[in-house]
Amino acid sequence: MGHVLSEIRGSDATGVASIARRGGRFGPRTERRRVAAGLAPALAVAGLMASGTAAFAGTELLGGGFLIAKYNTCDQYGWTGTHQLLARMAPQGAPGNPDDETQLSLMFNTGTIAMRYDNVEAYRRTQTLDQATYIWNGPWTVDEPTMNFYYDLYGDIPHGTEVALDDLVLHFNNFNELEGCQVAVYLSLRQP
Repeated sequence: MGHVLSEIRGSDATGVASIARRGGRFGPRTERRRVAAGLAPALAVAGLMASGTAAFAGTELLGGGFLIAKYNTCDQYGWTGTHQLLARMAPQGAPGNPDDETQLSLMFNTGTIAMRYDNVEAYRRTQTLDQATYIWNGPWTVDEPTMNFYYDLYGDIPHGTEVALDDLVLHFNNFNELEGCQVAVYLSLRQP
């Protein structure tokens, strides 16, 4: 604490010194307070792990890839070039997952797009979204999403039985609910 006090001047230094003498901001640490302070974070982590396990006990694929803005259609919205991303998919029909809903999350370094849809399981067929939530500066869920996508003819399609999808290619229209914005997303996903 001495090295910090030398950098603090005036009444602030006096206040910091009195806190240091008392053993911390809330008074001296007793043995009971030390145990409680160490136990609280451990209990919080255990609670989160238990609730996370109960909330989702299905099959999921994890991985990542990249997004490419196509044909300069997203320039006016700020989506240009290539963007790296992480992804999570819970394919419908897989053990522990619903039979009529696939969940897909695309996680960028600035935000996340989470979507739910009933997988058509066909190439070049438009996948309409039942629900889309966008988390950029805060969560935003659209009542009727206009964003949709189709699977690339030369990529994989999730059927719910895969352990890995090495070439999942999605072509989005109205990406991020931006009218006319078209992007391609290239993913590689595996079961953990």
